[in-house]
Amino acid sequence: MVAKLRIDTKELQDVLDKVEESLGGDVKPVWREFAQYMRTVTDKTFRALRHGGTYRGVTWKYFAPQYRRKTDGVLVPAAGGVPKIHGKGQVKGRKRPSGKRVKPGDSVMQDNNVLRPRAALVVRMSPKKLTLGPQGVLYAGFQHRLRPFLFFTPKDAQEAVKIAVRRLHKTAVNPL
Repeated sequence: MVAKLRIDTKELQDVLDKVEESLGGDVKPVWREFAQYMRTVTDKTFRALRHGGTYRGVTWKYFAPQYRRKTDGVLVPAAGGVPKIHGKGQVKGRKRPSGKRVKPGDSVMQDNNVLRPRAALVVRMSPKKLTLGPQGVLYAGFQHRLRPFLFFTPKDAQEAVKIAVRRLHKTAVNPL
């Protein structure tokens, strides 16, 4: 799964063209800084939505209950913890992909700590295009459809413009 940033605004293209010209055709410093911004924003998304909720316009659901018992109508949460009907003890939590059981307060999408640090890596960078996405995570596309983690908002587009303008100003004040 690869997320792409396409901002079709004349303002940004004009800024990028000026930055490219003033930097001798090298816009990579702008892309590198913006990629770091997106890694930070994406990491904050994982942190903010670890127990479900809404952040930056997307909603993540927390772990769904395992089932509702027909005998007594009890809803068994993903973490288990309710008394068993037959036998002693409590119902165990649902198994996660790692084989560990879900416990109360566990974070969604952070079972193995593989996806979160790789969620917004640079896949490709050229003067006109930056492509970000998780690398080496086969299940990323499936998880992204359930709980979007790498996406762009108008605020992100504004940040790209700010970074480009800042780089342009820096080059104009301190030419090579």
